[in-house]
Amino acid sequence: MKDAQVDRLARDLVRLLTDLVGLHGELATHMRSQVEAVKQADSARIESITARQQVLADRLIEREGLRRQITKRILGGLGLDPAGYRSIRLSELADHFPEPRRSQLLVAAAGLKEKARQIERMRVTTTLITQEMLKHLGQVVAVMTAGGGQADVYSPSGRRQGLESANVFEAVG
Repeated sequence: MKDAQVDRLARDLVRLLTDLVGLHGELATHMRSQVEAVKQADSARIESITARQQVLADRLIEREGLRRQITKRILGGLGLDPAGYRSIRLSELADHFPEPRRSQLLVAAAGLKEKARQIERMRVTTTLITQEMLKHLGQVVAVMTAGGGQADVYSPSGRRQGLESANVFEAVG
């Protein structure tokens, strides 16, 4: 009876991992779309994609919590102390199962790992793009707030005095 329950939990874990692979794949797709929207300076599209990414991230957090619960129950069902296996790898967990469940867990784990790598690559790309955009915008703001070139003028008393630079933000309110 206990073996059948653990096998059902493992089957549920495989389904959940497959669901996680799909969610991570969808997140990676949105990240690629976000980079394209940034290239096109389409702020409405960027905002829309960001909102969808947040919904996906929330769902991923919820599903990850469920994965941890199922893993903990599997470990208990296998007679292992879940506290001693707080960060067990899926490949290690799969070693406790006979075929075909073992292979199913390994395939699902490999798919999830690959999607996580894709997301990490996209995160690095997005971070670099954002950093460069912030540098550029900082330079634009610096030029806008510096005013024109420094020009000297003469005061009514005939002395040279520097002209206070204009501030674009002051000029346009």
